[in-house]
Amino acid sequence: MAPLGPAERVLVSENFLNSVHGQLACISCHGGNPNTPLTKEAKKDAHAAEADFVALPSEQFEVYCSACHSDITSKFKTSLHYTQNGYFERFKVRAGGQDMSTDSNMKAGFGKDCAKCHAGCGQCHVIRPVSVNSGLERAHQFYRTPSLVNNCTACHGSRVGEEFRGSHKGQTGYEHVKEADVHYNKGMNCSACHAADEMHGDGNAYTYRLVENPDFVPQCTDCHADVLDANTENNYHKTHVQGSTTLQCQVCHSQTYKSCNGCHVGKGITGSSYPTFKIGKNYLKNTSSFRTTDYALVRHIPIAPDTYDNWGGSISLSTFKAAPTWKYATPHNIQRWTFLTDTTGTAWCGANCHGQFDEVLLKKTDVDSTYLNAELEANEPVFTD
Repeated sequence: MAPLGPAERVLVSENFLNSVHGQLACISCHGGNPNTPLTKEAKKDAHAAEADFVALPSEQFEVYCSACHSDITSKFKTSLHYTQNGYFERFKVRAGGQDMSTDSNMKAGFGKDCAKCHAGCGQCHVIRPVSVNSGLERAHQFYRTPSLVNNCTACHGSRVGEEFRGSHKGQTGYEHVKEADVHYNKGMNCSACHAADEMHGDGNAYTYRLVENPDFVPQCTDCHADVLDANTENNYHKTHVQGSTTLQCQVCHSQTYKSCNGCHVGKGITGSSYPTFKIGKNYLKNTSSFRTTDYALVRHIPIAPDTYDNWGGSISLSTFKAAPTWKYATPHNIQRWTFLTDTTGTAWCGANCHGQFDEVLLKKTDVDSTYLNAELEANEPVFTD
C-alpha cells in the first residue's frame, strides 16, 4: 500500500479535538511536561526525548486504555493478536518442543523481523500498523471498526487482502479468478465475519486459531445454515456436506489462490509466490468440533528447515517434519460459480472436478522443493495418493 504523506502521518484534525478522546490532554496518553515553555527549540525537541514521549500509548494498554476500556484490555492481553502465540507454538512443533523465547538471539531476531504485526489497540483503531510504517489513519480520530484496506489487510494483505479484493484477476496463472470475493462485492468488510470478541479475545490463552475455540472461528453455516438442511434441493450439498465423503465449503466455492516457498529471516521470501488450487486430506479432522470434513483446500506456507538460521540461535527445526507445509487453507475469494461449480458447457459439477483430479488433488508429485525428502514426509497426512 502507498505510505501516508509526511503531513498526513501526523495531522490532528478539529474533528478529533471535538471527540471523546479529544477532550483528554495530549499528555494523558503521550507523556511530556505541560509546563515546558513553548519555544521553537522545545517544539523541535518535543519528540526527541524518547523517555518522556510515548509514541504508541496503546502498546501499554493496561496503563493508557484500561481506565475506560477495562472490559476489553483485561481480555486482550491473552489474545492471539497480542501475544502472537500462534507463531511461537507453531515454531515449537517443528523445533522439538523448544521455546524460541529461551534463546536470546532468536528472541531478538523475532522482535526485529517478525513482531511488527503484533497489534496493540491503536494499530487497529487509530493508526496504520507499524508494519506499513504507521501514521495517523484518520487525523487522530478513533474508530470502532478498523479499515479493511488500511488496517486489516495492511498485515493480512499478501494472501487474504489480495484474494478478497480480486487483485489476482487477469494475472498469469490465475485464469480461474473471475471476480473478487462475493462478500467483498456485497460490501462486507472483515468484521462481518471476524467479530470484536474474536479479535480482542475472551481472557483465555490460545495457541492456534484453527483448533481451539469454535465461537471465534467463522463458519460458512453461520449464515448459510440451509446447506445442512436434510431437505435441501442441492444434490451436491447432500453428497459433500452430509454424505460419506465430506468437503470443506471452499473446495467447491474458492478460486485460485497464492502459495509461497522459502522464507528466510533477514531476507524475506526467497522463493517466489505462485498460484495454486489443491485439495488435500484434512489433517485437522476431529481436532476440533468444527474441522470435521474429510478433504480441504491446502496452501503451501513459506517454511523451510533453515528458515531461522540467519538469527544465529542455538535452536534448530529438528522436528521440521512434525507438521505439514501444505496447510489447511481458507481462501478469501469465494464465489458461487467457480471453475468447478460452473456447469456451462459441461454435464454437471462432478465432471469439472472428477475429470481433472490430477490437477486439483495434492499428490506427492506436486512437491517441488530443495528439501524434497523432508517435505514428502511432512505432508504425508495431506497427500491424496
